[in-house]
Amino acid sequence: MVERVSALKEEHEKLGAEFAEWNGMNVAATYAGSTIEQDHDATRDAAGLFDLTAFRKLWIKGADAREVVNRTVSRDISKLKPGRAMYTLVLNDTGGVCDDGIVSCFAEDKFLWVIGTGTSGDRFAESAQGKDVTLEWDNEVQVMSLQGPKAIDVLAPNVEGTDLRELKFFSHTDAKLFGRDVHISRTGYSGERGYEIYAKPADAPHLWNKILEAGKSEGVIPASFNSLNPIRVEAGLLFYPFDVSPDNTPWEVGAGFLVNKDKGDFLGRDAALAKEGKERFILRGIATDADAALWEGGEELTKDGKKVGEVNVGDYSHRMKKALAYVFVDPDITEGTKVTVGDKEVTVENLPFYDKNKERPRAS
Repeated sequence: MVERVSALKEEHEKLGAEFAEWNGMNVAATYAGSTIEQDHDATRDAAGLFDLTAFRKLWIKGADAREVVNRTVSRDISKLKPGRAMYTLVLNDTGGVCDDGIVSCFAEDKFLWVIGTGTSGDRFAESAQGKDVTLEWDNEVQVMSLQGPKAIDVLAPNVEGTDLRELKFFSHTDAKLFGRDVHISRTGYSGERGYEIYAKPADAPHLWNKILEAGKSEGVIPASFNSLNPIRVEAGLLFYPFDVSPDNTPWEVGAGFLVNKDKGDFLGRDAALAKEGKERFILRGIATDADAALWEGGEELTKDGKKVGEVNVGDYSHRMKKALAYVFVDPDITEGTKVTVGDKEVTVENLPFYDKNKERPRAS
C-alpha cells in the first residue's frame, strides 16, 4: 500500500519512470532513458543518483536517547560521537535478526536510525519504556544518494560549510549544497564511495536537477531502484528480509562481527550468544560464467549426491559476465568447496563478489 509520496515523483515522471511500490512508497523501478545495466555501469564507473526516500527514518531524542539506542542495537554506540555513524543490527528475543540499519549520532540526545523494511521500531519502543526519550518516524525528509567514484568530484565544488573531501567513511555533517541546507552522510548501498543527501521536500527537486546537471559531463545519470539489486549482490550487501530474517542468527548471515559481546546487556543478547557456534547454515556465494541469471532461489546445492545447501537469491552481473547467487550452505562447506547446482559445478566463495577487500567505499 502506498502511504508516502516522494517529493521527486514529478522529476521521476519527467524521466519516464515506471513505478513500483516498496516500503509504502512508489519508487522509480526503471527509467525510460536508460537500462538497468546502464544505471549499474554509471554507479560503478561514474556515479548514479538514487532517490532513497523510501527508506524509513526514526529519530530518537531526549536525555536517555543514547541509553535507549545502545540497549536496542547489537553494537556498542556508547562512545559514538556526533558526526559519526555505525552499521548495526537489532535482534529479537530468540536471537534472530529483526533488522539491520545505520545509526547516526547528531548530539548526545539525538540519534537517527535508518532502515529498509525491518521491524526494529517495536524494539526501540520496548527500550524506550519509562525513559526520557521520544521516538518519531520522519516521513518528510527526502534522501538522495549519489553513489560512485565520481560522486565526490560532482558534489565537493558545490558544497559550502565543510570540506566534503575530508569527510570520512561513516561520517556525516550539515552543509549547503547548491545553496540549500542539507545533511550529507558518507554512506550508501552500492559498494562504492558515495554520499546520502538529506533535504527538505521543497528543496529536493532543485537539488536533484542540479546534481544531474553538474555531473552530466562526468557520466552521472539517475539510477533506478531495480538496478540496486545487482549492484548490492555484487557488493555482498544484505537486503532484509530476503538475505536476513528473524529466523537467522547474526553468524548465519555473516554478521557476527556486528554483535558486541562486551558492551553489557541489549535486547536479544543472551539468546543470540547462546546460539553462536551452533549455526545451521552459513551465507556464502556462488558464481559462474553466463549470459544471464541462472538461479532465482530455492535451487539445491549438492556435494557427492548429498544436499549441502540452497540458493537464497540470484542475479546477473553483466560487468563480471557471471550469474551470481547468495546461498545458505552447511557450516562445513567453506570457501573453495566445489558443489553442484542443477547441471553446473560451481565453487563456493565468501562474499562479496566485487571489491573483495571493500576498499572502494573507503577511498580517500
